[in-house]
Amino acid sequence: MVKVLFFDIGFTLVDESAVWERRCQEQAATEEAATLGLSASDIYHEIEKASAARLPQFKAVVKKFGFSKAAPYRHELEALYPDAPKVLGTLSERYSLGVIANQAEGLCQRLRDFGIDRFFTYVVSSWDVGVSKPDSRIFEYALKAAKRAPGEAVMIGDRLDNDIAPAKALGMKTVWIRKGFGSLQTPLPEEAPDYTADSLTELLGIF
Repeated sequence: MVKVLFFDIGFTLVDESAVWERRCQEQAATEEAATLGLSASDIYHEIEKASAARLPQFKAVVKKFGFSKAAPYRHELEALYPDAPKVLGTLSERYSLGVIANQAEGLCQRLRDFGIDRFFTYVVSSWDVGVSKPDSRIFEYALKAAKRAPGEAVMIGDRLDNDIAPAKALGMKTVWIRKGFGSLQTPLPEEAPDYTADSLTELLGIF
């Protein structure tokens, strides 16, 4: 029986679209990108290709073109999906909720800024534990914190490679949120999610 639901952050609870658009614009504005004749849309398309190929999104693009410096990720441009508070509030009445995410320093503060920190009992960030998805240890850390067996937990996220595959390999249930760059990936037979959803609201029909 499911006892705890773990959520990813980017393109799961938080819309990062504006962040990536700005990041591509800033990268395209560099002298290196101009020399290579790269536009913001060119760089964005390369990120899409990297994501579909299950490569580290921006790192793969920086490496491909040999950029000496990557444009910054601007957290201030993140936007909470409008249905997130209602969905989290409803689910928190029936389950314990947690976060398992690859995030920079300050995740707990960002959750407070979004007004959703009160819904989460467990917040496991790669910055805090020193391990990043898809490494199974970050999932094991979260399960240990929640004192739950894998079969009692669900991982909800947008990326098949970072969220679905490693959680499924441990025996957790999985929900693939088909948003953002992760929606460009195609599941392999061994990593097929237990459920798919195109919005957070659809979770209320699953749990």
